[in-house]
Amino acid sequence: MSASETDAVPSMARLYDAVGSPEPLADPVPVVAITGTRGKSTTSWLLHDILSDLGWPLGLWCSAGVFVNGRRQPGELQPWTEVLHALQGGELAIAIQELEAPVVASVGLPPQAYRLAAVTTICGNNEACLISPEAQHAARAQRIVARAVHPTGQLVLNADDLEVLGVAEETTAEVVLFALHPENPALRRHLSTGGRGVWLDDGVVVGGNADSAVPILRVQDIAFTLGGSLTFQVQNVLCATALALCLGVPHGIIQRAVRRFLPDPHLLPGACNLIDRRGATIILDTSHHPWTLRQLIRGIRQQPHRRTIIVSHGFEDLSPDQTVEVGKLLGRLGGVVIIHGVVADGHLDLLKAGLIRNVMPPLIVTQPDESTAIQHALQLLREGDLCLVITRTVDQAIETLRSGRA
Repeated sequence: MSASETDAVPSMARLYDAVGSPEPLADPVPVVAITGTRGKSTTSWLLHDILSDLGWPLGLWCSAGVFVNGRRQPGELQPWTEVLHALQGGELAIAIQELEAPVVASVGLPPQAYRLAAVTTICGNNEACLISPEAQHAARAQRIVARAVHPTGQLVLNADDLEVLGVAEETTAEVVLFALHPENPALRRHLSTGGRGVWLDDGVVVGGNADSAVPILRVQDIAFTLGGSLTFQVQNVLCATALALCLGVPHGIIQRAVRRFLPDPHLLPGACNLIDRRGATIILDTSHHPWTLRQLIRGIRQQPHRRTIIVSHGFEDLSPDQTVEVGKLLGRLGGVVIIHGVVADGHLDLLKAGLIRNVMPPLIVTQPDESTAIQHALQLLREGDLCLVITRTVDQAIETLRSGRA
């Protein structure tokens, strides 16, 4: 949701006359709600592609706009209202709604109305993240989302995130967990009491319960996870798979759609977009906190690339200590780091201070602006290299990459 967010949730409430009523609807609204601080857009599009492969007519409202059967609609609130009417009339089978935490936290949702919902992640148990305003909005929003699921529906939760896991108490719906490891304590307890889940077992996505667990696909076959090394993308796969299984999608459909999926820079701008350039890999991302960068960098370090080239802004919105920490994280990749921004404000110096704290510091290059920095990186890029572009101006970065490739 974006342009008309504050009006959007009430429109759904008015349509189904659910707000303020303590009684659940007789039948749940066929809408899948997805929230969290990271991964909700990717999960929404991945689920969209899975259901499209199944041949279901469907709607989607995400950060890129409103889509009906894959075609973007003009505007947001009016076409979403039309989507809801089409669901009611049976013209669409289901719709997916990406929910922004600040809007949900301030406006609310109709109680016990949704067919299915998921919470991707809040902070991944990072203490610095948990005290941030973003996390506080997300924590409040996920409780509202949990209470918005119909008693006959399902709520999919990230068992690796304790803040997410605690929301299970807020719903009367069936809880379905996903986890990166079969030995996750919460997942094990859940399965032992008859619950369902999706998890990763020796590199294989597995779904089911304690008595019947079925392998679905290997993460090494999922291109956008970099063979499973990007754990946050693997979590998105687990979440979307759990949602698809709740909807009764056959395993083969899930497998084919997930293997083919790549985050489109135009539909998912800056969401760890993967771009191939003559045998080199470019990753475009908008990570802006140390806790979001850490997993990304850990995954890149596991890749067998020849050399790493990084393009990064100065992280002017972070505290001095956080800026230094970001520099240390980026410097772990070695290679070449091209930084850009206003030298006078001191943030580039803080970033450099973090970069050189590594045992093997990278070569540091300073450029005046992002476009020049990206063009310089493209000139250096060779087959087998990996280039990470951390951007705050996604559209401009995409355009520069496009013109540079040309």
